Amino acid sequence: MRARNGDRQALEAVLVNVAPAVHRFGLRMCKNAQDAEDVLQETLLNVAKHLSDFEGRSSLSSWVFAITRSACTRKRRGLKNRPTLGEEHVAQEPDHAPSPEAQTADQELATALSAALDTLTDEQREVIQLRDIEGLSAPEAASTLGVSVDALKSRLHRARAALRDALRPFLEPVTARGASSCPDIVALWSNKLEGDLSQHDCSAMEQHLAGCPACGAACSALKQALFACQQVSTAALPPELQVRVQAALRDWTARPVL
Repeated sequence: MRARNGDRQALEAVLVNVAPAVHRFGLRMCKNAQDAEDVLQETLLNVAKHLSDFEGRSSLSSWVFAITRSACTRKRRGLKNRPTLGEEHVAQEPDHAPSPEAQTADQELATALSAALDTLTDEQREVIQLRDIEGLSAPEAASTLGVSVDALKSRLHRARAALRDALRPFLEPVTARGASSCPDIVALWSNKLEGDLSQHDCSAMEQHLAGCPACGAACSALKQALFACQQVSTAALPPELQVRVQAALRDWTARPVL
């Protein structure tokens, strides 16, 4: 990696590339615009200072998010009296031009998703952010959080179920109650997404979904929630923040090497 070997142009490209994801993570975990910007600046500076020490034992994404997570933890220790970020700042704006009706529906889902994520615990929120929003693999997310892959997946399944429950009023305003014999369809679907469901169990789940409206609705709600998470990952840095970050990076990379 040229950036790791001291190429400052390559380093700036790396920092610009990771900045949007770092900012999204800071917004979600700190829930305060100024603190998220501070986390962004601190993380990028630490990446710039220590990239030459990165040995590649984990992926670059895992390493960057671990640094970001530490910065967020330090920030959250002093957040008790800080105002939280309004939903309009964290809801995802559509990145295309759909019909007005579709655009309204997308924005409503993004706003509902933001509110739902805020109801989760920090542990649940960060695993959703890493796995379902930023798209890290299970091993990468586990490395970021310092846990085993099995522990990561267990945490993820619980977080997805909590997210679906939080979004239930929006995605399932009228839902038929499943029979007591119904399987935990949300857990099964989450296991399927992680590649942990056998072909036999997958076929049985699909057969059950075809004949159970309640479980079908629950599964559909989870799919919608996770799709909305994926859409968030397309959000770029706000233009004014992008200008400040690029100026700071140019200033830092222009400094003489000591």
